[in-house]
Amino acid sequence: MTTLKFTPYSSALDTGFWHELTRRKLDIYRLDSSDRSIYGYYSNDANDNMPALFNVDHRYFDENNEISNQQQQYSVNGTLKLVNTIEEFKTFDIDSALKSESNILWNDFIQGNTLENPQKLNRFYLLIFADLKKYIYYYWFAFPTFLVPTSFYLLNPIQSIGERFSIDEITAITKTLESNQLHACCLHRQENLSFSIVSLKQAVQYLNKQSQLASEYIFIVNDPSTDPIYPGWPVRNLLTLLYYHLCSVEQLNIICWRERFRDGHRYVNHSLYLQLKPESISNIGDTIPSSTGWEKNERQRLGSRQVNLSTSMNPIHLAETAVGLNLKLMKWRLAPEIDLETLEKTCCLLLGAGTLGCNVARCLMGWGIKHITFVDNSRISYSNPVRQTLFTFQDSCENKPKAQAAADALKIIYPGIKSTGYDLTIPMPGHTVGDSTMEKVKEDVNLLHDLIRQHDVIFLLTDSRESRWLPTVIGAVEQKIVLCCAVGFDSYVIIRHGIPTKDLDSSSSSSTTTYKNFLPGHKLGCYFCNDIVAPGDSSIDRTLDQQCTVTRPGISMMASALSVELLVSIIQHPLRGQCPASIHADHEESIPETVSCLGIVPHTIRSFLSRYSTVLPTGEAFSQCVACSSIVRKAFEDDGFSFLLQVFNDLNYLENLTGLRAMQLATDLNDIIELSDDEEI
Repeated sequence: MTTLKFTPYSSALDTGFWHELTRRKLDIYRLDSSDRSIYGYYSNDANDNMPALFNVDHRYFDENNEISNQQQQYSVNGTLKLVNTIEEFKTFDIDSALKSESNILWNDFIQGNTLENPQKLNRFYLLIFADLKKYIYYYWFAFPTFLVPTSFYLLNPIQSIGERFSIDEITAITKTLESNQLHACCLHRQENLSFSIVSLKQAVQYLNKQSQLASEYIFIVNDPSTDPIYPGWPVRNLLTLLYYHLCSVEQLNIICWRERFRDGHRYVNHSLYLQLKPESISNIGDTIPSSTGWEKNERQRLGSRQVNLSTSMNPIHLAETAVGLNLKLMKWRLAPEIDLETLEKTCCLLLGAGTLGCNVARCLMGWGIKHITFVDNSRISYSNPVRQTLFTFQDSCENKPKAQAAADALKIIYPGIKSTGYDLTIPMPGHTVGDSTMEKVKEDVNLLHDLIRQHDVIFLLTDSRESRWLPTVIGAVEQKIVLCCAVGFDSYVIIRHGIPTKDLDSSSSSSTTTYKNFLPGHKLGCYFCNDIVAPGDSSIDRTLDQQCTVTRPGISMMASALSVELLVSIIQHPLRGQCPASIHADHEESIPETVSCLGIVPHTIRSFLSRYSTVLPTGEAFSQCVACSSIVRKAFEDDGFSFLLQVFNDLNYLENLTGLRAMQLATDLNDIIELSDDEEI
């Protein structure tokens, strides 16, 4: 008697599977490494000299995507184990995993579930570690099968059905199986060379009652093997199943069904015919026998395989996924409430592309914000690149415009960014506008207004107080989130402007809940609310040190980082720009409604590096503010550019309009602290 051997599966995973796995890992599974249902399939129509392929593709990830057996494709249930570290992958208990999967298979065998549903003849286990930073995937398949019987004995040498059956018999068998999509079934030989399909359960019942009729029954199993001698893995499992359930059969007939389609014709003559003498294994009872099944690697050693998709994938897509992964890891582990989708869609306008603008942009990118616009009218000088982190020495040699150079630099750093630069001079109070420049200034005002209207967040990062006035007014009118960041030699201040209500009288609004010791968002002051003088032309008669922002190098990075972190906290708060701020810092966390998922949302951050100290003052909107007060907003909305012309050309106009001049005259001049436009904070 000849010993029967079997051809193991050779796993095949298409690129679509890895893309879908990556998507599910990032968006669904995250750090959850629980076992998950998955499906694969094998086929009985492989070409000659091909291995017995077992496929898993993007369609087969969960039971909702389960597809029925198609022509020559037979679905198999399995388990996906996606671990989080390469160390966990390397030290994974493969014996326990195989035993667990084998238990499921064996229980279905002995309880008769497999006889009723032959799909349960096979199972698989797929262990994966996905290195999503490098797009390298480590994986290992197990296809469990049992080590009982220890051997199978053939009554006759293995034959092809072309050698064993006549052409008429093969034609009859083929016709009978034409509409059959079961993994395995049984044919009952009838008179006149005809056959009928019998289920495995029925065949076993018949043969256990009438074992002498064994020659009339031929078991059919769809075989993925292309080996001319050895059948594939499903055949071994079918034999184990039949050996367990058949008690006294002297002869077992098996056809390992294989199909080929060439030129529109079906060829089956190369299917194998086996005739065995079964040896019952029912005496082992419920004891689960030893199993095997872990796939060998490319070197034919027991071990995992890997696939590297980094070279075949679009580098831009790789970068996008990697950037997203950094943020999602933070969300998975530390702050599950973070709304990353809203951050990604937030459009930020940076007024100023210098030291602050460059560093703010880099921090925004780190948070996944992809829409960043720069406004600046300067060009890159030789002193800029060492402090302004988006520029290079070559940029200064070419004297490039800062705004466009910054936008271009962001795209080089991360091609997925959507960034534009505008070479624009912001019209300012105290900077006279003559007839010859009026149309140009009007165009600049309209462009600035359009840009603010198109963006969600406005950063005031320019190097003078007066250049922040017009954006503050427009931001208040358009109800935008406005963040002002200014630096001195060893100090900085960051202020989130309040968002006035549309009724132009924030003091009368009750749309936001008021808490004791807290100011609602519409009552928070802007950058100009503490001023008792209007901003003027700070560029007149400046010495060299006054023409430059003289500051300790680390100040701008600290201020920029905190400005962005404050913005993210604002966006994560349910009230966004209307979130309240504590009047006293020690009350920040006492009211849940005033805290975002990232913590407190202060109104002002003021820091002094000489003392390494930070304070979080909160200031109420000033009813006579020269920028955000209702009277200024109304004048802008009613008179537009004509109002602005008066502000640009008359240093006293804003003070007269808001009543500041009258307040100054009524106040002892000795009590007035003179504010210089040369100081940033």
